[in-house]
Amino acid sequence: MSRNEDIVNACRSAYSGFEKNDSSDLVALMSPDVIFHFPTSLPYGGTFHGREGFLAFYRDLFGHYYEYFDYDAHTVLDAGSHVVVPVTARAKAKNGRIMENEHCLLFRVVDGLVVEARLYADTAKGRDVIEGLEVFPSAAAAS
Repeated sequence: MSRNEDIVNACRSAYSGFEKNDSSDLVALMSPDVIFHFPTSLPYGGTFHGREGFLAFYRDLFGHYYEYFDYDAHTVLDAGSHVVVPVTARAKAKNGRIMENEHCLLFRVVDGLVVEARLYADTAKGRDVIEGLEVFPSAAAAS
């Protein structure tokens, strides 16, 4: 049994199956004071506080930048104090550009709750897609 079994299962639901992503269980396992760090090299990056900050981040992401942004987890790793989730991200920007990118989400866990999260990603690829620039060849470019 995983030390963080509830969070591991919630991450599987939140980051598996692309359009089937459901983050409701993960949000419920976040500390009210959770802190999310998204790379500031992205136009929507920054540090977001609390569950509402996390949800507001995604509302902004879909409201201004992307038609969809889905994930498929390669695995979910319980490292005790952290849960690590490497994923493939697929997204379609509002300008019609498609992106496929590798991300890694790192969740710090205290007393069964996510207290901090950080996204690691190729931010140049995300920025270029939003700006309508040609992204170097990938599986997404062939789509």
